[in-house]
Amino acid sequence: MLQFNRLTIKSKLSLILLAASLGSILVISLLSWNRARSHLTEAIFDQLTSLRAAKARQIESLFQTLYNHVETLAEDRMIVSAMAELNRGFREVQPEYISNEWSNTIAQHYENEFFPELAKNIEGSPHWANYAPRSQAAQYLQYHYIANNPNPVGEKDALDRAEDGSEYSKYHERYHPIFRNLIKKFGYYDLFLINHRTGDIVYSVYKETDYATNLITGPYRQSNLAKIVKAVQNNPDRGQVQIVDFQPYRPSYMEPAAFIAAPIYNGPHIVGILAIQLPVDEINNVMTNGKEWEQAGLGETGETYLVGTEDLTMRSLSRFLIEDLDEEDPEKNLQNYKQTLQGTGLPDSIIDRIEQFESSIILQPVNTEAAQRAKAGEEGTKIILDYRNIPVLSSYAPLDIPGLDWAILAEKDRAEAYQPVRALQNVMLLSTVILSLVVTWLAAIAARNFVRPINTLVEGSRQVGRGNLEVEVKLDTQDEFNLLAQTFNEMVKNLRQQTQALEQSNQEKEELLLNILPSPIAERMKQGEKSIADEVQQATVLFATATGFTNMSEQREVEEAAALLNELINAFDEQAEKYDVEKLKTIGDRYLAVSGITKPRLDHTKTMMDFIVEAMKIVQNFNNKYQTRLGLKAGIHVGPVMAGIIGSKKFMYELWGETVNIANSLNLNAQLNTVLVTKDVYDRLKEFYTFSPHDAIEIEGRRQLNTWFFQGKGLSSEEFEGGYLRTDSAETIDVDVAEQSVNPENDTVNNSRNGDRAIVKDKDGQLARYSSQKSRDFLLDLEKENQQKGFWGKLTPFGNK
Repeated sequence: MLQFNRLTIKSKLSLILLAASLGSILVISLLSWNRARSHLTEAIFDQLTSLRAAKARQIESLFQTLYNHVETLAEDRMIVSAMAELNRGFREVQPEYISNEWSNTIAQHYENEFFPELAKNIEGSPHWANYAPRSQAAQYLQYHYIANNPNPVGEKDALDRAEDGSEYSKYHERYHPIFRNLIKKFGYYDLFLINHRTGDIVYSVYKETDYATNLITGPYRQSNLAKIVKAVQNNPDRGQVQIVDFQPYRPSYMEPAAFIAAPIYNGPHIVGILAIQLPVDEINNVMTNGKEWEQAGLGETGETYLVGTEDLTMRSLSRFLIEDLDEEDPEKNLQNYKQTLQGTGLPDSIIDRIEQFESSIILQPVNTEAAQRAKAGEEGTKIILDYRNIPVLSSYAPLDIPGLDWAILAEKDRAEAYQPVRALQNVMLLSTVILSLVVTWLAAIAARNFVRPINTLVEGSRQVGRGNLEVEVKLDTQDEFNLLAQTFNEMVKNLRQQTQALEQSNQEKEELLLNILPSPIAERMKQGEKSIADEVQQATVLFATATGFTNMSEQREVEEAAALLNELINAFDEQAEKYDVEKLKTIGDRYLAVSGITKPRLDHTKTMMDFIVEAMKIVQNFNNKYQTRLGLKAGIHVGPVMAGIIGSKKFMYELWGETVNIANSLNLNAQLNTVLVTKDVYDRLKEFYTFSPHDAIEIEGRRQLNTWFFQGKGLSSEEFEGGYLRTDSAETIDVDVAEQSVNPENDTVNNSRNGDRAIVKDKDGQLARYSSQKSRDFLLDLEKENQQKGFWGKLTPFGNK
């Protein structure tokens, strides 16, 4: 805020306009972006929900078809006949003798073919005793159809009949080709015919190690195939179809397997159980849309998959697993998928099994928020972290498949889903940058135009600040700025008038102040000095009284008398100013003046005497002019004085001290038309003026003071010619300057010393008058020189000699 306050109005206005415009743009862009994002999210959720619902219907329809097909097959006469005949053939081979050779051949098959593959997918090592077929029928059939089968593992179904001459082989040859074609046509993984009483698997198409074993007492009694047989045994009603969820199935090397089964009836009697191993490929084909995800509207990252809600693992393949399978380079298989799963913290053992089986069914955990909600029976949409810890838009719902607790999820990566929003964001950002530049340019123009009248007013104010009160601001606008300019001009006009009045008032006050105070004191007072009081060691004080004024006033009108007195005092004041004498005040016909206080000078006593001599001439001239009989008497003393301004509201510049009192006493004791002085004054001026001794006077009743008086016709100092030196002893130091001359080029005085008098001559050989600067400087130099020799002497005036 402090930084903003330091900006100019133009900058502030530009920033405000820019902020308002950009703020509007940003708000609109943000609202548009949020609305677009909201609409896009809603549209994607709608699409995912639609896909999820469609896939759910397909899966539910697929399982309904499986239910119907298994139920139909269980009632088919061929299945009934095959069950009865193969079951009879199974019983016939039960008592057959099993040689050690056969047993060893079976064991070798397990050890060489089955156990190595199985060991890859289980913990520990498989043991023959745990997997060996126990019944003689099981050993007999596994020897002829598995161990002694010339076809490799995975193709044992290619053998239609063993060359053992048994009734079982005859029946097997009759039905096996039909059942093999059946499961290939419908995509079943395997088909089983099971004795409903004993639990013996009397027939299977693919002849894995579960063939001919007993599901109640045999090695696979804990498998989910044994569970479904148990379920059918517990609920053997005609047309009742049972299903069991995926679990690792050892005969299939721990690959996930799920089974659906139904009882087989021959008339009113149950003769066996038909079991089908679920078609995993068909389920995956439905969920992956035949691996055509983009055609289904899922883009590059969308997928639909099934989740078992009991263990929260997949029941269909992950799209990312399928796409990461590299048929051309198997070594690169699942590298990206594995890396993704490792980033989720999934144990390496599970990742290895996924890689081994190339399947995510019952192996890939899906413990996501969507799966949890579906497990709770909820249906909805939400943005979540999927099983890869990647943000996705997810649509979830439980499936309605009898016997299975499954849910279906349709998901799409948020990054891909919001790609149109990011494109819109980039467009908005570019548009904002362009608009910002345009708005900045327009704001600068607007601010410059707006501030131009202000700048004009500011410049006018600066002119006024510089003292130019003649300035006038003119604006070509009709708005408030024009009104402000008119107000400014009126203000300047009023200010000019007030300034003129103030100057006149100040001048009058200054004149009044100068009439009251000496000019140096008045200047100090104007500069703000509050208390003015000075002590001066040497100053000359004059008290003078104009006599006869009262008689003159009685003979004239008051106005005329006042005018005459005013004229006389003004004449005195002019002479005082001429001689640098400060008039302090007049009290009626009394006149108080001082020299050497406000303007220090060496000859302040001489200037005061010159002034009073001129004042005598003024009085004489005044008498001649107005036919009056005025006189003038004065007292002069030199010494230390104190002076200062006394009073605050009605102040005066007052002078006090013994020197003032003595000067006043001298004035009171002076005779008419005389100037009474003390010894100090006499010593200073005796060489310039002629004084006569006067009676001693008493000062304040304490001591006698010797005095001298001057009486003349107003002669000025120019009539005194030269001077001489006196010391404080009776001896006179005579100095003769008979040979003195003046150099006309530099106006200097040359002299020689002998004789008994000090005479100053000018360049023409005439006596130099004291008013001559050359003679005065010479005498002053002479005075200083004699003082340096230890003499005390002063220049003393004398008359014509």
